[in-house]
Amino acid sequence: MGIKVLHFVPQWPDKEEDATLFDLYLNKIGEEAEVCAATLSPVKEQSRGAYQRCCIGSGKADYGKHGMVNLLALQKRFLQLLYQLMPQVVHIHGSYHFINSRIALWSRKRGFPVVFSPYGGMNPDFVDQEYGMRTWKLLSYQKKMVRNASCTLISDAKEGEYIKNERLSERIAFIHDPRNEEATNLDDYADCTLQVYQKVLDTDMGRHIDRQSQEAVSALLHLCMAGENERQPLCPEDILNLRSITPKKWRDIYLYAAEQGVTAYINDGIARAQLAVPENEAAGINHFPLRYPKDTSPLPGDKLLVKNVLSRKALERKLTHTRGAERTLCIMLHNLHHHVKESTLSLRHLCDIYEMLRHTPFDEDKLAEHLSEQRIHTFTRRICQVLEEVAYLDLGFMPVAALNDKGTEKIRANLIKY
Repeated sequence: MGIKVLHFVPQWPDKEEDATLFDLYLNKIGEEAEVCAATLSPVKEQSRGAYQRCCIGSGKADYGKHGMVNLLALQKRFLQLLYQLMPQVVHIHGSYHFINSRIALWSRKRGFPVVFSPYGGMNPDFVDQEYGMRTWKLLSYQKKMVRNASCTLISDAKEGEYIKNERLSERIAFIHDPRNEEATNLDDYADCTLQVYQKVLDTDMGRHIDRQSQEAVSALLHLCMAGENERQPLCPEDILNLRSITPKKWRDIYLYAAEQGVTAYINDGIARAQLAVPENEAAGINHFPLRYPKDTSPLPGDKLLVKNVLSRKALERKLTHTRGAERTLCIMLHNLHHHVKESTLSLRHLCDIYEMLRHTPFDEDKLAEHLSEQRIHTFTRRICQVLEEVAYLDLGFMPVAALNDKGTEKIRANLIKY
């Protein structure tokens, strides 16, 4: 079975023609994917051919039709279904429905990517025509839905132009409306929809990569940056894990490495481990632009990246009496702090600081003193904790004791902030 998708439509279409078309559309997708459709409307048949349909409403025909529901009860029912199915994508259908915005919010907060189909609701002509009736909905939740969705799926060129002109999102997928053709062809529309789902899953790989693949990346980074004289840099568990990675997971690892700027490190680690792996095709895989593009350039140790002139001069004054490797490390740590603030932190930066800590001799007592003077001692402790997790930095190479707190969690989240 392919991708697992949860569709949500607040009310099932009333018109027989629309209901039949939507039913056929879900059946076409269900032939290639595992599909469940959730709705507030009562459900007579749970099984609808190639997909499942379920009701998360109260059972009343008009429940939620005007946006009036018990949100706490609805959230409980939706989350039960969400965690029961564990879909890879949540696809929300329809505009200007407050419950749709809540479904999108509840899904996103729990890490499920959301695809949103507004069906002409963001067309400027429609917006102007419905001015007043729709304006408050646009301002309160509709624009936010488009802005935060992993992808907005449209069939209206004007709708796409409006979304881009309003700078709501660059993540737009256009598929021709099959109803505009001489003969309605749902096969192509369903195939294109599935391609959009895959494109969503190939973007923001830090959110989608599984634990086994994450551990494989950490092992390869550690192996790549380990000393030449180390006889056994990886434990037997890591070696077994690397040998059990499937081709699909190698694909995810390559995509993640490309996003984080560590492809060369991963390739070197693979060569050192003498692994037989599939060819890296990450460069040819289509994906959406990142909301927070990662900086994958080397982490400088000779100049500060801080943009504010006053802040940079203040840091330069603090660095006046710092010399040698200690000065380089302090500058690199200040630059790491800058990347965390700018949400541009990448694994490439952590690899640079890892190699500096592991392979460059320095005076730990002097460095600790300088870190305290420059008020980055706690930040360095948090970086050491993250380095231990992402590249297995040994305690003996940490200049200060690792610290795992809320600040450390923010750095972890910054690494995969999309």
